[in-house]
Amino acid sequence: MPTVQLRVERSKSRTGKHAVRDIALVVTADGRVEEARPKARYPAKPVYSRGEAYLVHVEAREGVYPVQVHLVRNLRGHVKGYIEVYGPDGTPVYRAVYRKLKLRYSRGDDRYAWVVEAVARYLNLPVKRANLHKPRPRGAQRGR
Repeated sequence: MPTVQLRVERSKSRTGKHAVRDIALVVTADGRVEEARPKARYPAKPVYSRGEAYLVHVEAREGVYPVQVHLVRNLRGHVKGYIEVYGPDGTPVYRAVYRKLKLRYSRGDDRYAWVVEAVARYLNLPVKRANLHKPRPRGAQRGR
């Protein structure tokens, strides 16, 4: 079984003005979201000086989607980051960015957009607007 290396982190700057949160989640095919429960944790260096970080290995198998959530809060309290979904073979299959209370498609196969929606609901991320599907090419005709 292929494994995916995900990062779990909760750290903040010395002044407390910036903070990083990395979360490792697992989404099942029926839409349940759970925190990843690894057998081992490997220490890692956090982005900021106060806090901790570690790496976990999650098994990627059919019907289970490992998800990496990376969020950064700045001085004004604005949160931005990304949500990345991994497929059964352990490769990234979809990525959405989160900025200005909006979830937006970044890259990958948009069949996995439902995974990002489930994760956003699970984390109670405030989302004003979501555009999680691949953009249509310019000049494409509508419904003719």
